Amino acid sequence: MKNKPIIIIGAGISGLTLALALLKNNINVLIFEKEKEIEQRGAGINISPNGTSILYNLGLEKKINSFACKPVNIELRNFNNGFLLAKQNLNNSSEKKFKYPFFQAQRKDLINILFDEINKINSEIIFFDYELKGYEEKNNFVTVTFNNDKKVDGSLIIGCDGINSKVRKTLNPNASTEFSNIIAWRGIVNMNDLPKSITELSPTIWMGNEKHFVHYPVKKGNLLNFIGTVRKDEWHDESWHQFGSKEELKSDFGSANNIIEEIIENVDKPNKWGLFDIKFIKNWASEKALIIGDAAHPMSPSYGQGANCAMEDAIILSRIILKNNNYKGSLFYFQKNREGRVKKLQKSSSRNLKVFHIKNPLLKFIIYSGLYVLNKIIPIILMQSSWIYKFNASNIKIK
Repeated sequence: MKNKPIIIIGAGISGLTLALALLKNNINVLIFEKEKEIEQRGAGINISPNGTSILYNLGLEKKINSFACKPVNIELRNFNNGFLLAKQNLNNSSEKKFKYPFFQAQRKDLINILFDEINKINSEIIFFDYELKGYEEKNNFVTVTFNNDKKVDGSLIIGCDGINSKVRKTLNPNASTEFSNIIAWRGIVNMNDLPKSITELSPTIWMGNEKHFVHYPVKKGNLLNFIGTVRKDEWHDESWHQFGSKEELKSDFGSANNIIEEIIENVDKPNKWGLFDIKFIKNWASEKALIIGDAAHPMSPSYGQGANCAMEDAIILSRIILKNNNYKGSLFYFQKNREGRVKKLQKSSSRNLKVFHIKNPLLKFIIYSGLYVLNKIIPIILMQSSWIYKFNASNIKIK
């Protein structure tokens, strides 16, 4: 079985990280992506120390430093009046406490460096315009069929194919997506189009009534990325590819302060998408099939851990595969190994979103006052997230 390649469905962050980790250890892989080219969406992502450690261990330290921003501070502010609730030094504190820095980058830049590193090892293993049709597990291998009716045999199939995963649908026929009543907006603004009052701001989280707005620099400070989430009663599309209008964006954040209004005014084509929960994902794994990343555990963006968690999945899976000579039981063990941490991350992300969106005036006063007072005493932002950032997927014990 090990003579056949591991088949990876999806050339996103989890799929490419997994492929690179396996290739560096002489494990053959084939990657199949349904799109016609590598992803070039410009959305920003946070890479926290638990993600940075992975990239550094893959030998990508110089590359990530070449395009990403290292935030000095992060601020929490009242959405309506701009009042500073908390301010935390990130990178000096982070590197002392967690050994690795924070980065903020464009998703496509991370995708591209992973893609380039894979091509240096083998430029003939990524296939575009291959959409998964189905797969069949056999005694010693798995046969994968694509919409072009081509078939490929592999030792394992790993679904890195996102929230609409077809591998997940086979493993969990009864799983269903459920709208969370939250939509998210993303956009990129050229820093040259913004006044100094904005370009000199630290990365900031603006907390409001049933909405929040986050902005931070990317591309070595040449661009500003933003994400805003707001409550909605209905949504009918799970795609990242839906463009919204500037007028819709203004409407959703109409009570914003001057800074947010200025950012919105300068965005060209904002993206919007609904945030979905997936119910009844009982099985991540079978003997020869597995789902990882958003395919297994979609994450609210409110903790900035989606990409980091996907990279953790990829590295831990690669280490499990390397340790097991015949792969038997490896995929079940992966689910057992990861499920506890992932569930805790999902709950923490959901709790963060509730705090960011809090509407009740009394609760808001209590929480905002607590943030303000505690921040004067202890580094509350890093402290409450220490269990996330100190995790090193390259070093944890694998049985």
